[in-house]
Amino acid sequence: MLQSPVIVNTEEGTATLTYKNSGKDYTYNCDNNFVTDLQETITNDQSVGKFILSARADRRLTEVVSV
Repeated sequence: MLQSPVIVNTEEGTATLTYKNSGKDYTYNCDNNFVTDLQETITNDQSVGKFILSARADRRLTEVVSV
């Protein structure tokens, strides 16, 4: 399960996610559409967890570092 917040660094093109089950932070590269799509997901009161899974599957997010 995803822990809030998702931390996006638009200058570096990265998003950092924390998962409750592991407590680890994972940093991903994100494409230009990720932030807009994430904002739309939140605005439409849709599942951010499902959005993240979809973004990983279609490569809007690609894992770069595990901390």
